[in-house]
Amino acid sequence: MRRPRPTRAILTILFGTLLGQGLVVAVSPLLTRLYAPTDFGVLAVVTAIASVLGAGATMGTDRALPVAQDATMHALVLIGIVSTAFVSGVTAVATWLARDALAAQFSAPTFADLWWIVPVTTGAVGLHRVATAVLARGQRHGSIAIRNVCQGVGQTVWNLVMASTGALGLAGGLAAGRLAALVGMFRPASLRASPSPCSVRAALSVHRRFLWFTPWSSMLNVVGQQAPGLLIAAAHGSAAAGLVALTMRVLGSPVGMLADAVAQTVAGAIGGRIRAGASVRDPLRRVVGRLLVLGAAAAVVVMMSGPSVFGAVFGPDWTRSGEYARILAPAFALQVAVSPVSQVLGMLGRQSSQLAWDAGRLVLTSGAVIVPTLLGAPVPVMLAGLSGAMIASYLVMLGLVVAATRSVRD
Repeated sequence: MRRPRPTRAILTILFGTLLGQGLVVAVSPLLTRLYAPTDFGVLAVVTAIASVLGAGATMGTDRALPVAQDATMHALVLIGIVSTAFVSGVTAVATWLARDALAAQFSAPTFADLWWIVPVTTGAVGLHRVATAVLARGQRHGSIAIRNVCQGVGQTVWNLVMASTGALGLAGGLAAGRLAALVGMFRPASLRASPSPCSVRAALSVHRRFLWFTPWSSMLNVVGQQAPGLLIAAAHGSAAAGLVALTMRVLGSPVGMLADAVAQTVAGAIGGRIRAGASVRDPLRRVVGRLLVLGAAAAVVVMMSGPSVFGAVFGPDWTRSGEYARILAPAFALQVAVSPVSQVLGMLGRQSSQLAWDAGRLVLTSGAVIVPTLLGAPVPVMLAGLSGAMIASYLVMLGLVVAATRSVRD
């Protein structure tokens, strides 16, 4: 079967992402008028907990699927579904028992009644990851684009239709969007294959490194992404945190959308080459090289015009966010080039290296915020340290991926 060119595949997925996430962003000003600040507090709690647990709920099957042989593919899907259901059940018990404590800790009193949203969202995130991995394996880029559109539409419709319910309408949108994406990805033919107990045992044996290491790595990865922002808010107050948060959102949104589109393309294309025992070095080199050029060009634009653009678009009070963008732009430029190929490390059997890297990045980026703060350094100095820590982390990841590719024959 003829496969689409990488550029066309990336643009297809990116188009769906822009439609789906663009709708979410477009209604944001309306949501701030429909919901109270306490509702957003519940959303923050649900997002933080469900994102971490959902990343580990699949037991690494979402990372194993692109490189799995056909004999174990359906067994991995079953394992991912069962493990996600189990983690969601345990999460339900834990959040029910701790609902009052969590409500008090995060100053979100309505969470005590809406605790059940966490396990539902955790399950939706886990199933969403497994289904996406199946599509990436088959290089079904059009279906991934449809998934992205359905997710954005589902989340937005829930947020608007359920606005009268308060926090439920806002926090429930995360699960609603992913469940809508699952509906968009569903194909009746996917239910025809029923893995045998023998194939399940084989999958557990062949992919045991994914099952042992990847859940912890995935959860640490999410924590590593969230930790700097939380630490800045705790250390420098809400005003500084707001300026940094806008910077992160403006830089991170396009980087995240492009990286996700490229990552889905890489997972399918590189996974197929790994299954066939073919070299992956040259395709990866081309992907990273093109993204480095694109990221560097964008970073130059931000560094030259960041403050003026932020001031003109968001108002003069946000000019400082443009200054912060100048500091962080090189780190995000490197992130857009390295993040999409980082999954290859696990695909090539280096799950322990991936886990070590995720733990190391968490320590390095957290330290880059904590140490300057303890020394009394101003926010720009702290952000320069954070940018340096991010750059160092992604350079290490790039080195690990390059070294791992040598294990695949040319």
